[in-house]
Amino acid sequence: MLANKSITSLESVLDLAVWLEKHGQAFYESARDAATEPGLKETFAILAAEEKKHCAIYTDLYELYTGKSAEGEELLGEYGKFIQLLIKEITSALEFSGVLSQEELINRALQFEKNTLLYFSEVKPLFRGKAGALIEAVCREGKRHIQQLLERRELLRAGSA
Repeated sequence: MLANKSITSLESVLDLAVWLEKHGQAFYESARDAATEPGLKETFAILAAEEKKHCAIYTDLYELYTGKSAEGEELLGEYGKFIQLLIKEITSALEFSGVLSQEELINRALQFEKNTLLYFSEVKPLFRGKAGALIEAVCREGKRHIQQLLERRELLRAGSA
């Protein structure tokens, strides 16, 4: 991914963060509904709530840093096309229909979190000061989500062994 060649503004990073959180929240809500194991259901519910909270934070930061509303649902122009393609790439594992195993739900969530972390880790060196601290916070949250999902997968495997 060559995001650092195309996304060089805090506006771009925050814009993508808002969209990723929206997609992550929708996935975690669907995964929560699809999960049958109570602990996994709870984990997905917690992650959905965190994604919603993060989306609100990134939306506020976007508006603070850019002076623009982040309420729009459509990204326009070449930049918009690029962001839409990037979102599609990162969120493609989140789309599912039918029944998935509990482990497959976790694996898809892990792939999303890893792709998101990879993106933000790549753009992190472009930013200093408050912007750099923001990107670092995004990365820490992603790592925490990955840890939660890995722990839940281990518990699931131990229970079915």
